[in-house]
Amino acid sequence: MAEKTGFLGSATVGTKGQIVIPADAREAMKVKEGDKVVVLRGPREGSILVFRVDSFDVLLQKAGVGDDH
Repeated sequence: MAEKTGFLGSATVGTKGQIVIPADAREAMKVKEGDKVVVLRGPREGSILVFRVDSFDVLLQKAGVGDDH
């Protein structure tokens, strides 16, 4: 069974504020070109969390928050 958490690579912020999600992270998250992601401020200073939109929707539904689809 693959690990659920851990280091998946690093990225550099470009001149337009863009980052490229490392290939290992895209594979682990099952993110493909054109997919939408949600970026949240992380629990620690200087951290961010990235979710696929569909995964984030599921988290919101389980928490009883957001629209019912």
